[in-house]
Order: sequence, then structure tokens, then C-alpha cells
Amino acid sequence: MSGVCVSSVLRPFIVVGLFVGLSMTMGWRLAAAQPIGGTVNGVVTDESGAVVMGAWLTLADVATGVQRTATANEQGAYTFVGLPSGRYTLTAGHEGFAPLHVTDIVVVDGEQRVVPVMLKISPLTEAVSIEGASGSYTTSVTGAATRMPLSLRETPQSVSVIGQQQIEDQNLRTLDDVLRQTPGIVVQRRDERVNYFSRGFTLNQMVDGVPTLAYTSVAAEASMNSMAIYDRVEVIRGPAGLLNGVGQPGGSINLVRKRPTAELSGSVSVGVDSWNRYLAQADVGGPLNAAKTLRGRLVVSHTAGDSFIDNKSRRDEVLYGVVEADLTSSTTLAAGLEYQKTPIEGANFGAAPPFYNNHTSTSLPRSFSSSTSWSIWDMETKRLFLNLEHRVSDGWRLKADASYLNNQRERYSGDIWLDPANIDPVTHIGVVQLGDNPANGTNKTLDVYASGPFGLLGRTHQAVVGLNINRYSYETRTNKAIDTGTMIDQRSVDIFNLDVIAKPDFKYPRYYFGADTEEEAIYASTQLRATDALSFLIGGRVSWYESDPWTRRWFSGGDGAKVQGVPIEESAVFTPYVGIVYDVSKELSVYASYTDIFQPNTLNDSSGNVLDPQRGTNVELGVKGEHFGGALNTSFAVFRTEQDNVPVASGFQPDGSVAYVAVKGTKSRGVELTVAGELTRGWQVMGGYSDVAPRNRDGSLLSPNLPTRLFTVATSYRLPGKWSKATLGADMKVQNGTTLMDPYGLGVTSQGNVTLLGLMARYDISRRLSISLNLENVTDRHYVSYGATGYVYGSPRNAWLKATYGF
Repeated sequence: MSGVCVSSVLRPFIVVGLFVGLSMTMGWRLAAAQPIGGTVNGVVTDESGAVVMGAWLTLADVATGVQRTATANEQGAYTFVGLPSGRYTLTAGHEGFAPLHVTDIVVVDGEQRVVPVMLKISPLTEAVSIEGASGSYTTSVTGAATRMPLSLRETPQSVSVIGQQQIEDQNLRTLDDVLRQTPGIVVQRRDERVNYFSRGFTLNQMVDGVPTLAYTSVAAEASMNSMAIYDRVEVIRGPAGLLNGVGQPGGSINLVRKRPTAELSGSVSVGVDSWNRYLAQADVGGPLNAAKTLRGRLVVSHTAGDSFIDNKSRRDEVLYGVVEADLTSSTTLAAGLEYQKTPIEGANFGAAPPFYNNHTSTSLPRSFSSSTSWSIWDMETKRLFLNLEHRVSDGWRLKADASYLNNQRERYSGDIWLDPANIDPVTHIGVVQLGDNPANGTNKTLDVYASGPFGLLGRTHQAVVGLNINRYSYETRTNKAIDTGTMIDQRSVDIFNLDVIAKPDFKYPRYYFGADTEEEAIYASTQLRATDALSFLIGGRVSWYESDPWTRRWFSGGDGAKVQGVPIEESAVFTPYVGIVYDVSKELSVYASYTDIFQPNTLNDSSGNVLDPQRGTNVELGVKGEHFGGALNTSFAVFRTEQDNVPVASGFQPDGSVAYVAVKGTKSRGVELTVAGELTRGWQVMGGYSDVAPRNRDGSLLSPNLPTRLFTVATSYRLPGKWSKATLGADMKVQNGTTLMDPYGLGVTSQGNVTLLGLMARYDISRRLSISLNLENVTDRHYVSYGATGYVYGSPRNAWLKATYGF
């Protein structure tokens, strides 16, 4: 492993430390002043007028999604103080009562707003939560598709939100875990790398609504992101080009960070699992001064242990801190740090070989590793971010988000070569490729926007306008252990005894490559309320994109000189977005939407040239339901996507990595159904079904190695009455069969329908202490994920036992 300069590692932490210190100094000065902001208070009663003690209340800022919670005292009274000016939604509830939702609560700095709450007896309990604290599997507001705070019903696209409650119930520790439980998302594990597909295409990545290019190279791996940092994951299925000018046609994945809480709260968790893995995690937040004008949150998490794969172990170390300061009653500044280190020993690059050279099946056990035990994959992420928000008295908000991200990957390995695989069925002698493959990437982002209401023709509408800048630079290096002019280092070995090859010293450079990429864009959208029942969403984005690739090679006569590749440049590309939503009843709406697709390719063909940009269109029609006062959300969508220049793996580049061809005339059409929320008191559900078959121009499947039909459901039920301390749950995922056709003619292998079942149970030992058990793949189903030339086994049956203390 290469050495690391201590000063370069500590520099980001020093910068954040200085900023936090400055913020705390400002906060303590503000503490001497009187509390600022507005106030919302009232009394909770039932229909007879009797006070309801212990009722919970959640006050959500409509524009930002930030929420505060309170509990009614013995007199039924509640109070929220120090509120920034703006529009809020109040949700209140108590066991045995229906949830109450009060909208359009306008708060003005220095003024008091009295909101009485009357709860009615009902079989349903509370239903809506942005932070997930209320126990719901749905959400009331999201801006993931348009940046405007809209309900799921008002958003003319397919949206799924995996909130904190579901994350806790299913013990979803990484983004990979979350997306495996998200309706309509196909997960393809290639090795330590994981690809995600929606409607047959890949998805963009966003953090707090800001697009990032950090995961477009091997320097970073999105699937490893720890959910300890994030409150929820919002997934838009279908093109999300309004906020992602270079938007993938599959949609976008938006990670929403945890934020400081207005009151002191937190949790400590410890856990163990089947493969000697253990977890220790602490999450605490609250005010840092008496006036509550300075707030903070700190998350520390450590997970380590073995795997079901031989000689493989993994460790995840996470540190997250954020400080939020009210500079004035209308201006808030936040600064934070994310740090994650994920070293993997016995790491895999490439998959298990399905065939011997005589075309017979290898029939390898699940514990088989396709890499030497000394192979590593060590990922490190450091991100600094700043948010500045200013609220204007007329409901408009100005917000700026800036971040600096650095990813580093150390990787050296000995991996079974599958291109093509030439393994003898008797001696088991095959070929292993040895190499060192470190990478690093730097991403700088800036997003500035204004949003708010405006009046036109006697009605109130919403609008947002913004600017986004994204700059990304990466470098990938490949080194070998032999000083020859050959491109790669390959050696013959028994595939069941890979460790007879000791780790060599990778001191000779072979092939380096990278690129400097910049995207700039302006975007705007508006929701126009033609009538109470009819609304139009109109928006667009103009993007400027430039990427300058380069290479250095030391094989085939190369001397290591830097060679600039052919630059990719797109100027003033307009991406329109149009949607219409019509409420046919109090519970149902119909919608239609259209958007263009523009996605510059970063992948290369067999000659090392970058593919032409992907371009296309998407049309979607659907019906959405909002039932039981928002407790349950449903949706049905049909869609059609047409696209050119879709990259499909075909052959190899000069460095040995996969080459791609640009496929024209691809079409994807299908249907999706989703349901999320509360079916009856204490019974939560998140589920969906999708049937999508992306096809080539000739009608053949674009990717036969990926499933085309998915059914996903997760549910939990808090038992009633004297058993209310117990919660039981289950999850199930069903996918249709898939096929791997070896590109070198070694054979064809198929996998039938796969059904995976998970179970969970949680028991509240006390008001603050709970213990939970999660079982994965209860039936111990053998299943695989197919790549281009090999496969990776899914996890066998395993269990996690965890204890959590909350305060």
C-alpha cells in the first residue's frame, strides 16, 4: 500500500475544525440574545374536549423537509419555538386516534401562531414522516424530482422513499442493502462493484438533491455508502434530467443526510451476526447553546467481520459531524464532514468462472473465492460540505450548497482471468492475472437556487430556478510485477489453490488513465395551479459539458508520456420536462410526463475512444392514490423510453478493462405498481411490482443476464394491546429467471425464478431499550448475479442480533 501524507489526510479535518470553532463562537454570542424566530403552540384535545396527554407532534418545514418533534404535557399543551419564517405542516397523533394533518401554517419571525389540535378516534394511527421517526414507510413531501416541495401524488413520476423506520426495521446498513429492498431496482453484483438498474438503465447519484459525478469512475463505489450518515434514500424511476443535466434514463438515487435536532436525542447500538461480524454505532444530536441557535449532530459507526466467502473480511469505519447555526432569524449556515473507510481483505475483482474449457459446468461452492487471499480493496471517502439558506418574508428561499469530495482506492490482487476462461476440467489449471490498480478522484460541486410561491391570475403557484456546477477529476493507475513490454501479468495456477502465488511487488507502471470533467447548468421549473384539481409542471435545464481524457502507457513500445485523448464537449444542451396532474377524486390523481434524455458517455470502445452521448425520450402515464388522509400512497405507471448510444459490454480495451459498443434504437417499455405506508393501525408496508424488458432494435433483450420482472415487499406490524412492545416483520423479493451466454462460446447457463425471504422481530425491553433480530434468506436459497462472463453468489442464510438504546 502506498504511503499517505499525514498533513494531506488531516487538512480537511483541520478546515472543518476551524469552521466549527468559528460557528460555535458565533453561536455562543447569539446565545446571549433573546430566542429568535416564530412560535407555534396549542393544546391537544379529543372530540369531547378532554386534553390528550402524551400525544406526539411533528412540525415539518415544507420547503426544506426539516422537522421538529414535541410531546403534549399533562395539560395537553405543546410548543415549538425559534422557528424560521416559512410555511409548515403539523402532524399529530396518539395511540387509538387517527392522525391529524394541519397544512399551510405560516410562521413569521417574532410572532406566535396558535394551532389547536383535536384528535378523533380511528383504527389508524399516525402515517406521515419525513425523518422516519414516526414509524411510517411513506413520506408527505419530497423535492427529489423537481426541487419543489411536492407530495408523492403531486409528482408526475414514479418515486420511492426508503425512510429511517424501514432502514431500522430491515437493518439496512449500506446503500446496497437499501436498493435491494427498493421497488423496481435491479441489483447486479459484479464483484466488490455493484450496478443498479431501473427500467433497464443505470441511475444517477445525488446527495441532498445535488448531483455528483464522484461515482463515474472506479475511484468510488456507491454501494459501499454507509446508511449511518443518511436519514433516507429517495429513488426517482425514469429520467431525472431536470436536476441531472447529464441524467441517466434509469432515474436518480438521492441520499439525504441526517441533520441536527432541535432537542437532545440520540441512540447507541451494538450488534453481532453469523459471520463473526459486529457493529458499534452512536448517533447523537441536539442544541449546543441555551438559545438553540447552534445545533449539532455526530455519528460514529464501526462494523467489522468475516464473510461467507473464503479468506474474505471487511471493515467499515464511519465518522459524520454537522453543525448548524442560525446567523439571524432568517439565515442558517451548516457545515459538516463525512468520512468513511472500507478496507476489504480477500477482495474480489471479477467473478467465478461458470465453465471449464470443455464447456462443462464448474459447479463451484458458494464459499469459492475467485481472488487470492492477499487481494485487497481499500476505499476511503472524505467529504466537506457547506449549506447556506436565507428565508425571505414572502415565502421564498435562497439556498447554496457547496461540497468537496475526495475518494481514494487502493487495490492489488490476483484474479482468475475469464476473458476467455481457459480452465482444464481435470487439473483445474487456469490463468490468474496479477496487478496493482489504485485510483483517486476529486469532486467539487456548487448548487445555488431560489424557490417559493408566486401569484398569477388569482391563484398561488410554485417555482424554482437554480445554477449547478460539477467538476470531477480522476486518475486510475495499473502497475505490474514484471518489467517486460507485455500489457499484463498472467500466470497459470490451480484455481482451487490460488495462494501458491505469493503477493509480488508491483513496482513497474503499465497503464495510467484519467479525465477532467466539468458540467455547468442552469435549471428552472414551476408548478402552475390551473384549478384546485389541475396542475402543470413545466421545467427545463440547459447544460454545458466537457471532459478531457488522457492516458499514459508503458507497454507495446510506450514510454509513459501523457497523451491527451479526444475531448468530449456538449454546449447549451436543453433538456425539457413537462408534466400534468389531475385530481379525479379526493384520493386519486392521474398524471402524464415527458422528458428528454441527454447523457454523455464516459465509457470507451475497444480502441480506447469514448462513445457518443446517449440521447432519447421518455413518456410516462400513471395513476396515484393518497389514502387514509395520507397514511398510504399507491401508484401505477406505464412508460416508454427510446434511446440511442446505450453502452453494452463487448470486448476489451488496451489496459485489459471491458470495452463497450454504442447500441442504437433501444426501447424500454413496461409497467410499475407501488404501495407504501400504513394499511391499518401499526401495520406498515413498502412494496412494488415492475415488468420491464429493454430491447435492441431487432427485438432481442438488451441484457438477458438481468431480470425483467421484480416483486418486492417489506412489512412490519406492531402488535396491539398488551403485546405492543413487540414488532414483527418480513420482506420478500421475487425475480424471474436470467441467462448468461458466455461471449467466447463456452456455454450457456440459466437461473430460474428466485424468491428470497427475510424475517425480523423487535422487542421493546423498556421505553428506551430494544433488541432486534433480522434473518436474511431464511430458506437458504442458492442464487447468483450474472455479469458478462461470470457470476457472483448471493448471501446464504444469516442473522443479525442488535440492541439499541435511545434517548
